[in-house]
Amino acid sequence: MLSALIVYLVFPHISNNHKAKLLHPLMIGISVAMFLLTQLVMPFIPRFTPIVLGYVSSVSPEEVIDLTNKEREAAGVPKVTTDPALTQAALGKASYMIAKNFWAHTAPDGTEPWKFVSDSGYQYRYAGENLARDFANSESVVKAWVNSPSHKENLLSSRYQDIGVAVVKGELDGVQTTLVVQFFGTKMGNGAINVRQKETQVTTIPELAKVAGSAQEKAGIFLSPFFAKRNLAFFLVSLFFLVLSIDMIIVGQRNTARVSSKSFAHLLFLAMVMGVIVISKAGNIL
Repeated sequence: MLSALIVYLVFPHISNNHKAKLLHPLMIGISVAMFLLTQLVMPFIPRFTPIVLGYVSSVSPEEVIDLTNKEREAAGVPKVTTDPALTQAALGKASYMIAKNFWAHTAPDGTEPWKFVSDSGYQYRYAGENLARDFANSESVVKAWVNSPSHKENLLSSRYQDIGVAVVKGELDGVQTTLVVQFFGTKMGNGAINVRQKETQVTTIPELAKVAGSAQEKAGIFLSPFFAKRNLAFFLVSLFFLVLSIDMIIVGQRNTARVSSKSFAHLLFLAMVMGVIVISKAGNIL
């Protein structure tokens, strides 16, 4: 019974009109629909199972600052110095995003990042902010910023003398996440005007960092939404690639006549999709 089902789904046979059933439009449509359904259902999984959705991270403020200064040094720009007030401002901004459940430079209530800088007691002449979330390590955070022209502009700006970085773990939209807030600044001089560097934001995407606050971890099985989606997508594309390859080989051996066949073109397309999935990394930039 099982072998007959496998033949019906995977191999060209008289029972499936000499074309693997998985390659029929209806089955392809069902597979795509099931994949999309899992994306909709995933956020609700923690409510009914011990699974915790989230990203595990080893990002540390010290490493982010060190890597930032290495990039500045390589670009011939003076290093920035860690400032306690800017560090407190970064921690305040990250904690505020967790508490208010938002991810943006400006909060839904209109609170701008510069408020946290001013509230920390840092009177700035210039100020800039970079944001990141859900990166696996400090290197990937800084690399993402460097690869983005707008973030790189902040990172390497000669206007800045000070830096403050906070790494906070918490929950956004039901998913355990790690936020990185990086503030740059130069203190107010005589007769200077507050000038803000262009805001930039990085988002992404794997793992949980140390709590820079009072957030608590949920006990249970940890599941990365990014890797769950990527692995499922890779499984489906690989399955169709395998079935299409088998179909093309068997049809060729049997000299089965078909009105039209673009199997090779489809294989190339699926191979490219598989390649994109494999090289994709957690994280994205806004």
